[in-house]
Amino acid sequence: MPRPPKDVPDLPGDIPEGLTERALIEQHSSDEACAKCHARIDPYGFTLEEFDAIGRFREVDPRGHSIDTSTTLIDGTRIEGLDGLQEYLLNTRRDEFLRQFCRKLLGYGLGRGVQLSDEPLLDEMLDRLAENDYRFSVAVDIIVTSDQFRMIRARASE
Repeated sequence: MPRPPKDVPDLPGDIPEGLTERALIEQHSSDEACAKCHARIDPYGFTLEEFDAIGRFREVDPRGHSIDTSTTLIDGTRIEGLDGLQEYLLNTRRDEFLRQFCRKLLGYGLGRGVQLSDEPLLDEMLDRLAENDYRFSVAVDIIVTSDQFRMIRARASE
């Protein structure tokens, strides 16, 4: 995602009286400069609104308003809450989700961005994950035994 435009104001630290957290975000994202990116990211956040900033479950926001976790994704799919998001990711976007998970894990493990030359390793990760019930340890094992990981060059000292 690109960085927000420079002239976009920060959201207030406190939710204004009479607004829910969601209404504040919807108000902010109605700005044309913000709407394009927010249309892609906000629906996922709305499904997770039952969890606060540190992951505690909640049924109301800090002002006592009930939380609405229903949303429509950019592809038109209607989902609600964590269960709806999980169902969507597992059944509709599984391949894309797994590939992105592997890309991010590989990039983290290698300490660099994933390159075109890493694509065969990503394909191997996906194949082996599918063969092994998608166990996380399989992905880690593939990374740490890969040539890319074992042959990481040390950075020159300054």
